[in-house]
Parts: sequence; C-alpha cells; structure tokens
Amino acid sequence: MRSTAREAVFKYLFARQFNEELPAEFLSTLLKEGVTEDDRAFARALKENIETHYEEIAKTIASLAKDYVYDRIYPTDKCALMIGVAEMAYSEDVPKSVAIDEAMKLSAKYSTQNSLSFVNGILAAYFNQLEGEKNQ
Repeated sequence: MRSTAREAVFKYLFARQFNEELPAEFLSTLLKEGVTEDDRAFARALKENIETHYEEIAKTIASLAKDYVYDRIYPTDKCALMIGVAEMAYSEDVPKSVAIDEAMKLSAKYSTQNSLSFVNGILAAYFNQLEGEKNQ
C-alpha cells in the first residue's frame, strides 16, 4: 500500500533530521515485507523528489508557516509537510486531496493533537496557492 510506503519515507525523513549520513539502504530496510514492488518504487520516487527539491519544499513550508520559524517546526510536522508538499508538487499521479489526507494521517499518528490543524492549514494554503497558479 502506498500509505505504508509514505510511512517509510516519513521515518526516513525523521531519521535524516538527526543523522544526515544514513546508509543508502536505510529506506529499503523500512519497507518491510508485504510492500509491493510498485510501492517500493513509489517510496523511492517520493524520497528522491524530496531530496532533489528539498530547499524549494522547505522554502514553501516556511513561507506558508507565517508565524513559525521553519527550524522550530516539530520534526514530525516537518516530515508530514515535506511529504504532502512534495506529492502535491511533483507526483502527478497522486490527487492533491489524497496527498493532504495522507500527510494528515501521518501527523495524527506521529505528532501532537495541535499538529493536525497546523499541518492541515499549511497544506490547504499550498493547495490554494497551486490552484491559483493553475487558474492564472
């Protein structure tokens, strides 16, 4: 399931915040049995999109988190936001509403109750920003 693949990428991103030199196979170890090859490919592509566009994604989150300093955002919230923004921006086969919903599920599972509204607010603002750009 793609949800499992996203969760593995979430854990990978969380670990990267504390150890930038993770072994290349670390993501593979997180993708346990029961994950299809398509889901493994999805997880690798999501990870690559985040790493390739990391600065752009971080700037997007920082600009939308108006009253928060980017470096002070909870690590778990940052991971959910990275995944949500990356999927909305770079995964054409993932509907934006699904990207938001999946990021919300990760936030609900791994972060605080207050994080849900924070993550949802930023992703909703990004969705509106993308829709506004599309309609121009």
